[in-house]
Amino acid sequence: MKRCDLILRSDRVVLEDTVQALAIGIEGGRIAFLAAKSLGAEADRDIDFGDRYIFPGAVDPHVHFKEPGPNTHREDWESGTRQAAAGGVTTVIEMPLSIPLTVNRPAFEAKMDIAAGKAHVDFALWAGMNAFAEGHYRELGDLGAVAYKVFLSTDPDSPRLGDYDFLRALREVASFGGLVGVHAENYDIIDNYCEKFRKENRGDGRAHLDSRPDVAEMEAVQRALLFARETGARMHICHLSSAKTADVMRFHRGRGADFTVETCHSYLTLDDSDLDRCGTRAKCNPPIRDKANREALWEMIMDGDIQMVASDHSPYVDADRELPLWESPPGLSGVDLAFPLMLDEGLNRRGLPAEELAGLISTNAARRFGLYPQKGVIAVGSDADLAVVDPDAEWAWSWRLSLGKSREKATPFEGRTIRGRILETYVRGVKVYDGLKNEVLARPGFGAFVRPVRNEDG
Repeated sequence: MKRCDLILRSDRVVLEDTVQALAIGIEGGRIAFLAAKSLGAEADRDIDFGDRYIFPGAVDPHVHFKEPGPNTHREDWESGTRQAAAGGVTTVIEMPLSIPLTVNRPAFEAKMDIAAGKAHVDFALWAGMNAFAEGHYRELGDLGAVAYKVFLSTDPDSPRLGDYDFLRALREVASFGGLVGVHAENYDIIDNYCEKFRKENRGDGRAHLDSRPDVAEMEAVQRALLFARETGARMHICHLSSAKTADVMRFHRGRGADFTVETCHSYLTLDDSDLDRCGTRAKCNPPIRDKANREALWEMIMDGDIQMVASDHSPYVDADRELPLWESPPGLSGVDLAFPLMLDEGLNRRGLPAEELAGLISTNAARRFGLYPQKGVIAVGSDADLAVVDPDAEWAWSWRLSLGKSREKATPFEGRTIRGRILETYVRGVKVYDGLKNEVLARPGFGAFVRPVRNEDG
């Protein structure tokens, strides 16, 4: 008779290509066996979740926790990963826009040490690609950076790269198989629109959308993928918002470009009416677009043109949202909402198969960022990172439920009814979140740094 630390049973365990009734045996933080649900076995704990789903824990490839730096009143590693656990996220991949920027060994190691002392869930780290990172790319990869983030738009947190320097950086990173993530918006188009609307005294939420038209994203995606083909670089398009990029991406994929694409829960569940309704509280870059665009993004998901859904979690306090449109910083919280919203909108409303949803919120990111098969999959030998889900539970989101630090009172999701709820979250076989109590059980510092297995897809 098999013996292990913990057995979790369910009629609906979500594997890579199917859903089965299984018993998951967990020993030493890893999955020791997968067997028929009725398997007789001995364990310290044996829990049957009935017809609730057991998904692989989500891998969120795009979060901003703002630590180290002066903005930890908005978020830090402890509060950010607390929300991650509540959202069924077992591994976060954090962006390099803390202060100092994560562009060299001292900055990378400092952030890693801070996270190791505070994180409730496991974590990996991005590095930056900009003038300050030049000469440090291989070093950062050796330290465990999963990828390098570059801005083609003007951003207050990180200097953008011009085309000449972008090409040079791509060639260097391509030389050792690194992955480059791109914020793809044309700075010249956007900066001039913003200046024009400022002079016209436009401050409505829709002005933000009008200042960042589809063509700005289309052009930047086109340029980035052309450069990827020219240099042989592996590329990841971050937070795609415009479905009009689909033809551009298909063109370059058909000619050998090696790239993946993420979109965000906000682009899949909101539309421009939310900009009218919420103004600065719905401001993010790239912007939320119209309903037709939202539906076209879902078509891209169904067609396989978009491989993953990230949160781009970047919370602010209410005082930030009371600033005028052009001064208010862009970004939405959501590391705790992306998975539940995908259950609601994808699994329940659109009939997205559970195994495909698992790919979008976990497996595909783990593969692309070098964390698979340790992360992102329910398989023997993998870390026992699991999310137990009630797909039929209906609940209303409120800032009062947030386990974050900023707890903005009027995000675009305030009061939204969601069908699908995270009941429990396990990291390496340890229950870190109890959804019935809305309580994180893991201590700060339980989360561990995850080093990429290799710098290539698959």
